[in-house]
Amino acid sequence: MSMRGTLFRLFPQAGDAYPEPEVIEVSSPAGTVGPGPSDGLLAVVDAIDKPPYDPPAFAPPYLGPVRPPAWPDQHGDFSHIPVDTQQFLQAHLYGSVRLTLDVWEKYLGRHLRWMDLEEGQRIELTPVLGWPNAQSGPGFLEMGAQVNDQGELRLFCLNLDVVAHETGHAVLFGELGTPPSGRVTADFLAFHESISDLTALLTALHFESVIAHVLGQTNGNLYVLNDMNRIGELSDTQQIRIADNLTRMSDLADLRLAADGEWIDLTGQKRNAHALAQPLTGALFDFLVDLYQDNLVAKGVIGPDLDARGWDRQEVEAAMDGLAAAFGARLSSLKGAFRAALVEARDALGRVLGAMLDQIDVEDLTYEQVARALVDGAQQVVSPRAAAMLTDNLRWRQIEPTPRPLERAVAASMLSRARQYRSGVPFAAQMGRVQAFRRIACCPPGRHHEPLHAAVLGQIIRAEHRRPV
Repeated sequence: MSMRGTLFRLFPQAGDAYPEPEVIEVSSPAGTVGPGPSDGLLAVVDAIDKPPYDPPAFAPPYLGPVRPPAWPDQHGDFSHIPVDTQQFLQAHLYGSVRLTLDVWEKYLGRHLRWMDLEEGQRIELTPVLGWPNAQSGPGFLEMGAQVNDQGELRLFCLNLDVVAHETGHAVLFGELGTPPSGRVTADFLAFHESISDLTALLTALHFESVIAHVLGQTNGNLYVLNDMNRIGELSDTQQIRIADNLTRMSDLADLRLAADGEWIDLTGQKRNAHALAQPLTGALFDFLVDLYQDNLVAKGVIGPDLDARGWDRQEVEAAMDGLAAAFGARLSSLKGAFRAALVEARDALGRVLGAMLDQIDVEDLTYEQVARALVDGAQQVVSPRAAAMLTDNLRWRQIEPTPRPLERAVAASMLSRARQYRSGVPFAAQMGRVQAFRRIACCPPGRHHEPLHAAVLGQIIRAEHRRPV
């Protein structure tokens, strides 16, 4: 008899579509998560009147006053905690982070590595700061709050998209580390934003309520704007980014990263890594939809006349009403098949991202290298057909998965094998050799913070993470 995990109640997204939290089981065995909640890797520290961390000047561990922690029930679960308590905020943040880590480990097929943690160090989780941002950094993840366009105060610790996005950044830095001084590229920062957004999307799709709502909202036609492609939703009408976008690399020709880490946008739109992330995010979202459509055809749910793969955007939009009616008629009688098609597509995309992660070298990273690793991953863990679909989507975005020279292929293979056995570089050692811009202050729409600058060699500064409207 296998031991079950620990139960939490989590809100899948912000907005009125999900008025009640859903019970979610995370991988930590029941009875192993202590007060806080806390475990060997994560510890909620509900600090009182703490300003945001600003490492290395102000970094964990936090030693000031804290609020009383959430406690498990007699079964070792945290699903009993009332929603209107401070302890629910603590449990919700921990549960959201742990679920996101579970999702990544599922797709990696192994435990995560944490290069930026010293031995025995845990990641501090702070649920509420008096700050309209959220951020992650070496050994911490902390959440603030923001007033949305409806005048409602939204706590980021209750917004799974925001928490999962920040956790995605932590995973990438823990797995890949940080490029050395002078070798941080614009594509590296945009890659971080894109994969973190996709982390949020894939994590949300592990909620049965989200799957059911998305399929019902779209009649099974995922080309419709829906809860799945609205990243970081703050209300029913406001989101931070949309995964389903039409941005191509040529649209960003006037955007570049200066040597001092500042973004220069010659159009005056003040775009940054988030904007540069959109072509990659869009290509991978389109790939997800293609996989879903492919599954529907393979299951006999839709016929060739409704198979939109290979259609351009104008053709899809022109046929939208007909697609909605036809899909809706089938969805009413074939909900299980639609759900299975979406879950299989979700997991295929996740496995591709996991395979890609073991092939990436962050030094002088380019989108072309990312594209090659993604296509190779699709070839290895899904199918040659999937690799071809992904290649087409990347090329439409003007991201060319360039052929890998033999020596680079060998190096990537060696890198992948080395990571299988690497125990990780402690944060203290990393601080002594790495200089990079790592400004990850998640500023909300319309708010801009003065950039932080590396003052000494080895200072890791969080990559800018301003939230566009």
